[in-house]
Amino acid sequence: MRALRLAGHYGQQVEIDLCAPCHLVWFDAVEAARLAGPGLLDLIGAMAQAQTLAHQALRREAACPRCRGPLHEVHNQTRWGRSRQLECRERHGAFQTFGQFLAEKGLVRPMSAADRARALARDGALHCLNCGGAIGATDAECGWCGAAPALIDVARLAHALDPEGATRDHALHAAGTRRAALDCAACGAPQPADGGWACGHCGATLAAPGLAEAHRQVGTLGPALRAHAERPAPHVVRERLARQEPAMQRQRERAAAMQAEADAQMGRARPEPEPTQIELPWWGWALVVVAVFAFVRWR
Repeated sequence: MRALRLAGHYGQQVEIDLCAPCHLVWFDAVEAARLAGPGLLDLIGAMAQAQTLAHQALRREAACPRCRGPLHEVHNQTRWGRSRQLECRERHGAFQTFGQFLAEKGLVRPMSAADRARALARDGALHCLNCGGAIGATDAECGWCGAAPALIDVARLAHALDPEGATRDHALHAAGTRRAALDCAACGAPQPADGGWACGHCGATLAAPGLAEAHRQVGTLGPALRAHAERPAPHVVRERLARQEPAMQRQRERAAAMQAEADAQMGRARPEPEPTQIELPWWGWALVVVAVFAFVRWR
C-alpha cells in the first residue's frame, strides 16, 4: 500500500493508505470524516490514476495492516443506503474498494439501460467505476472486481468537495444538489428521459461513467478550494457568523440572568447609572448667562 498525506480540516494532515492494484483504500478510525475538500479531490485523483493498473483481487488471508489480525465484513447503514467494508476486529481501521467508498458518500448511482446506451454510443465501451476494467453491454457486474456498473454523480461530488459553498457560482452546484428523477442535481431543472449526461439548462455534468472523467470535471474547483482552505471566502465567513449569532445571544442573555441571580442572592442591587452632571468654572457660567441674555434680546 502507498501512504497518501491529504489535506484535512483545520489545517491538519490525514494519512490514508491506498492499494492501487487491488483498488482499495484503508482508513484508520475516522480518517474519512476528517478529509477536507482539497484532500478528497486529491484522493479521487489518486483513485483515477490507480485504475490504469490491472485489477488484483484481495487475498483471502488479508489481514489488518496495523496488528496483522483477521478482518471481517461489516454492513453499515448510512444516509445513502447500506455500505460494506472489511474491518479489523480490533477496530484499527477498515478496507473499502473505491466503489464502496464513493457509494458510502452518496457519490454514485446505478447505471441504467439508457446510461449504458449513451456510454456505448459515445465511447464504444463500458468501464467499471471501481477498477476501470471493461464491462460487457449487458453485464450485471464487473468480471474483474465484481462491482455493479455505476456512474459518478458529479454535481453531488462537487457539493461534497465544497459543502460551505465557497465556489457556489460554479454550475456544478450553483443551487445545491437534490436527488430527484430526471432533475438536474445542480440547478433542479427537469431533464428529458432521452437526454445526455449534461443539463440542457445550466450545462452541469449530471454524471460521469468513470473516475478520471469525474475528476477532470471537478478538478476546476481545486484552486478555489485550496484558497478557501487557506483563507475562507468572505461570504462563507459572514454565513458562519450569522449561524453563530443566535447561540451567542443566548449565551449573553444567560450570563446576564446569572449575574442578576448572584446579585439578588448576595443582597446587593445593581447600581443605577448616575445622571450626567456638567461642572463649569465661575467664568463658564458667566459666559452661559451672557449668551442666554444676548439670545433673548436678539429674539
